[in-house]
Amino acid sequence: PICAKSDKQFKILGVAAVWDKRKGLDDFLKLREMLPKDYKITLVGLTQKQVNVLPDGITGITRTTNVDELIQLYSNANVFVNPTYSDNFPTTNIEALACGTPVVTYRAGGSPEIIDQYTGLAVERGDMSGLFDAIKTILCNGKQMYSEACRKRAVDNYNKEERFRDYIELYNELVKTKRP
Repeated sequence: PICAKSDKQFKILGVAAVWDKRKGLDDFLKLREMLPKDYKITLVGLTQKQVNVLPDGITGITRTTNVDELIQLYSNANVFVNPTYSDNFPTTNIEALACGTPVVTYRAGGSPEIIDQYTGLAVERGDMSGLFDAIKTILCNGKQMYSEACRKRAVDNYNKEERFRDYIELYNELVKTKRP
């Protein structure tokens, strides 16, 4: 095992609406080769064709049947990995935090802005050893070290009602300042 203090099975989750090179599918395949065989990767959002050619150790799911199933996948994972090469502000990172699951992601777009040092780690795009080391750090520290901070960050920063109010307030401020 990667972590000397544990022999339990670790679950790594990846979720995307469409999996391709830009979303890091190739990096998950490389990661599978780097990880011990008993570490399980689950990818959600694949096509059936992609699922059919996955190597051992990666479970593919085309779509979840409902929100509760997706919540269960996020909650059961030890770490959420988002090796995206190009993204705006991925909601998958926020969904993982909301379920108390720490995030490992690439420094791409808004992806690293979603997390902080208490909720996950960001590494350079394509840095497979950095990705491996970040996952190892999270797994060896244990999910429980991050869970409370993950939930708090999601609730404090990504509550849709509060963000909506922020936008309305900003809009009203802008309208006031534009008047002669």
